[in-house]
Amino acid sequence: MTDKTEQVRRWPVLLREPLVHFILAALVVFIAWNIVASGRADEARTIRVSGADLERLASIYTAEAGALPSGEDMVAMVNDYVRDEALAREAKRLGLDEGDTIVTRRLAQKMTFMVADLAREETPDDAVLRDWYETHADRFTQPQKVTFRHVFFSEDVRGASATGDAEAMLGDLNTGKDWREAGDPFMLQRAYGDLPLREVVRLFGGDFAQSLAATAASDLWTGPIRSALGVHLVQVSANAPPQLQPFEDVKDAVLADWQDQTRREANEEAIQDIIARYKVEVEGINAE
Repeated sequence: MTDKTEQVRRWPVLLREPLVHFILAALVVFIAWNIVASGRADEARTIRVSGADLERLASIYTAEAGALPSGEDMVAMVNDYVRDEALAREAKRLGLDEGDTIVTRRLAQKMTFMVADLAREETPDDAVLRDWYETHADRFTQPQKVTFRHVFFSEDVRGASATGDAEAMLGDLNTGKDWREAGDPFMLQRAYGDLPLREVVRLFGGDFAQSLAATAASDLWTGPIRSALGVHLVQVSANAPPQLQPFEDVKDAVLADWQDQTRREANEEAIQDIIARYKVEVEGINAE
């Protein structure tokens, strides 16, 4: 019996050895992995420009230029798109995106937008809206509004005598003196109609607004009242308190407010669910 014949007879025995089975299985896995890896590498090296991408590029161009893009414009935009995509992928391959705060924030922002787009819009019934309206009545309340005239006395011009001059002028105004000819020139208006109190604060300061808000409507002049600009005598002809608008008049605003708040809460819940998938470790801090 030759050596070659003996080797042929030993093959069935070798095939039954566990070590041989392991080697063959490893070989199959290695070949399969190489096939998959090759496919993934080809996929990673492929930049696809879909029909949706083309529509998006055309929409951006139209919004910016006010006209549809020509064929040359589309070619240029596709070239730019491919260029940016290739550079972005190469930057990621080299790890240039790691530790970059701007990139991290931009990706987080895009993810936030995506979460918002996936949120389901709900339409509540009137009972829910009325409850929201009553719970957040301050959001649907017209602010206090004041209609007034004023005479200004400049401390820059009169110095310490500004307040005394205003007190002396008060009686003249209440006995018929023309208010338009009294006092000093004023850089803003000398009469305001239905001015919201927050605007009074912005223009004259908080102390003046507080005094004006507490002044009842009357034909009489009162003061002096100090503002951030100087000293004033005022005549308040109308002082409308804050007023809650009727539900039916602001129903659309109530719905928009409810939907906005609900959307924000749903988005935050979705984001917290995403965060919960990760384990957070802070060096130097033991989180229990």
